[in-house]
Amino acid sequence: MPRRLAPVLLVLALSTGAGVYFATQLHYAYPPNLREPLTIALIVNLVYYWAWGAAVPLVLRLARSHPLDTQWKKGLGVHVLASLVLTTAQIAVAALILRSVWMVWYPNMPVRPLADTVGGAMRINFHSSYPTYWVILFAYLTFDYAAKYRDRALHAARLEGRLSEARLEALRMQLNPHFLFNTLNSISSLMYSDVDAADAMMTRLSELLRLTLHGDGKPETSLRQELELLNRYVEIERIRFEERLRVSVDVDKAALDASVPAFSLQPLVENAIRHAIAPRAGGGSLAISARRDNGSVHITLRDDGPGLPVGVLREGVGLANTRARLQQLYGREHRFELLPVPGGGLEVSMVIPYRLAPS
Repeated sequence: MPRRLAPVLLVLALSTGAGVYFATQLHYAYPPNLREPLTIALIVNLVYYWAWGAAVPLVLRLARSHPLDTQWKKGLGVHVLASLVLTTAQIAVAALILRSVWMVWYPNMPVRPLADTVGGAMRINFHSSYPTYWVILFAYLTFDYAAKYRDRALHAARLEGRLSEARLEALRMQLNPHFLFNTLNSISSLMYSDVDAADAMMTRLSELLRLTLHGDGKPETSLRQELELLNRYVEIERIRFEERLRVSVDVDKAALDASVPAFSLQPLVENAIRHAIAPRAGGGSLAISARRDNGSVHITLRDDGPGLPVGVLREGVGLANTRARLQQLYGREHRFELLPVPGGGLEVSMVIPYRLAPS
């Protein structure tokens, strides 16, 4: 159906429905002495409401040119005047059409003077017909307001989505240089004690950066890809700590294709190495596990370090960034906790909704 034809058919259907409704009222609800035959009642009411249907485009044009939300006093004055003029014109046109119909239908019926026909129609119908203008006007204003509200809500949602993407990208750009600076600082330190180790670390770093740069820049990736990046980082740190760093990974196969925040595990591992393993002469252990549980993915990192001092929780760039990104991506649907481990150590628990990562 052509787009221009749909509104015409809608107005025709509504005006016809109104005409039929009031025709049945005129035929069935009125006292017998005032009751009109159904055919006559239909003709009269259909003509009157089709006349209003023909006036709808003009009412809508006035509604758009003289809105009631801005400069409403001026707009209200225009609509009061327009409602009086259009109601008068609608009744006059309908009366003239009906006069012609009756002259054809009842050729032997005496014909009333034109002025008497129009004047009588005005006296009988003006008060009942006048509110129709305002019904059309407010129906249009209601639908127009709903459409504008929907458009504003859609526009706001799009802006919010773009803002969220910008915030996530800002967090990612803040995190990557932080990691890069720490790694380059480690390489710089090794240059004075073990050139071969520094060279190996540089090679691993280039591999890690290649994987990072080859990513599509989306805020989420698969757990499988995230673990691959993490493995490159752990290899870099093993060059520095050697046997002092012991890392175990236990991941449920059902969770490997889950979508997780890109570059989210590395800062957690880096934080554990920095605070739980590096300060101790004997190093320490770090256990990484992930499993799928119904509609969620549970990721846990547990170290055997000293844990957090009682009542103290200081988050560096890595933890703060991870928490902010999780909030931005999942809102209330996620959980991120730092929990003490009985006997010593710290557990970082991350629970996010299970979603398949895009292929």
